[in-house]
Order: sequence, then C-alpha cells, then structure tokens
Amino acid sequence: MSIVETSYGQLSKNVKYYAVFQLIFVILVIILSSIGAFFHFLLDHEISIVESWLHNNHWEILIVSKLASLFLLNRWFTVRLYQLKSFRELVQELVSWPDPKAIVISVFMVMSYITMGRTNYVGQNIGYWYFQIASFLGLFVFFGIEFIVIAYLEDILNHKVHPPRFYLGLCYTIIFAAAFRMSVPDYYGLMPYVVLCYSSLIYLSGKSFKSWSNVVCFLLLFVAPMGSLFGLDPVWGDDFSPFRVDKKLNMAFLAVIWVISFSYYKYRDQFIGSARKLLR
Repeated sequence: MSIVETSYGQLSKNVKYYAVFQLIFVILVIILSSIGAFFHFLLDHEISIVESWLHNNHWEILIVSKLASLFLLNRWFTVRLYQLKSFRELVQELVSWPDPKAIVISVFMVMSYITMGRTNYVGQNIGYWYFQIASFLGLFVFFGIEFIVIAYLEDILNHKVHPPRFYLGLCYTIIFAAAFRMSVPDYYGLMPYVVLCYSSLIYLSGKSFKSWSNVVCFLLLFVAPMGSLFGLDPVWGDDFSPFRVDKKLNMAFLAVIWVISFSYYKYRDQFIGSARKLLR
C-alpha cells in the first residue's frame, strides 16, 4: 500500500469520527430543545413563550450538547482501549504563548470590523450583562471544544501517518458548517461569518491542528468579544449586545479582511527577510 493511499485512509478515518461527533451534537440539541418545548406545552404556554425560551437559552443548550458529545466520544475511545491523554496533559502539551502574528491579526480584524462596520452604542442593552457573559463564554467554549476533539483525533489516530492537512481542514470546515446550520437557525445572516471564524481557527491551529495558543488568542481577542459586545453572535445576533454593527458584513468585505490578515500571517517573515536583504 502506498503512502498516498494510507494518508487518504487516515483522512477518511478522521472525517468519520469528526462527523459522528457532530451528528451526536445535532441529535442532542434537537432532544434538549424538544424536551424544553414539551414541558412548556404541558404548562399551556403560548408558542411565542416557547420560542422565546428556546431563543434565550439556546447557548446553554448548545454548550451542554457539545460537552455531552465530547464526553461520549471520549468514552467510545476508552472502550476501544485507545490510550487517551487527560485534558490537563493536553493543555500542558499544547498551550504556550501565542505567535505574535496571531495577536496582530486578531486586533487588526477587531479594529477593521468596528471602524468599517459603523458601530453604534445601544444603551437599552447595557443591562443584559448575563447574556453578554453567556455569549462570550458560549463562543469561547463552543469553538474551543471543537479543537479539543480535533486534538484528540490527531493524537489518537495519526501516530504514524498524517492525512493531508488541507483536505482534512476543508472536510472539518464543511462538516462543522453543516452541523452548525442544523443546530442554529441563521436568523441574523451570520453563517458566512461563522465559517470565516472556524476556517481562521483551523488555519491558526498549525500543521497538526495543535497550536492551541493561537486558537485561544483568536477566540479571546476576536471571536468572543465581537459576538458578546458587538452583535456578531450567531445565536443571539445584536439582541443583547451593548454595541451594534450597522453596516451589513457582506462576503466581499469578509473576504478582503480575511485575505489581508492571513497574507500578513503567512508572508510577514518572508517580507521582512527580503527587506533586510535589500537593505544590506
């Protein structure tokens, strides 16, 4: 068997387990949402009250479902007698100081969205501090669990042969987008933004998807604050955020910001090296 055949076999194995994880997640979201709606209907609540409850508690449902999916996947690997590292061991191995370039592009993207998106202050939302905290933590934990799963898959399945990173990252992104779309109604038209965030995290996570420091940096400096404070929350939109981005963030705008940011991330060192050679 050739190395190419083996690597693509590993690709299918990684994709299979990741797809199962996302399938469990979607099923759990449906079950928990149905249970909540069922008890409301037992109390003769109107449909508007049920919809409001599901909307206001959707982040909690998503996080519980995501954590339960991670737990079930962990139990499955344990039953199959795979040697799993503890969460503490994974953190000690993978977390260090982030690449300065990751910090730069996170800050650049925040400033670009705030300035070009015509951000306005929404005074009536200032009291929704619980929802703002829940949004920040929800975004951080939701995306963070994705990379715990990916790190586990990398650690367990890819000891000898590593699947093609580009195709694996592309498959992960497609599966994630499909699962997210099935579990979160796109009321606010932020699905392209969610895919942008996830693909950015995939890129920043490095060759083996284990550069957690860059992932944590991007989540803390860009994804979480933009959702909780500036209304780019795919679940709640700007319903509870103290600031609002008034200008519609279309695909062209997202693409330009992304290309500038990650061109800097990829080519900065080469550009500086070339400039130094010219100055000698």
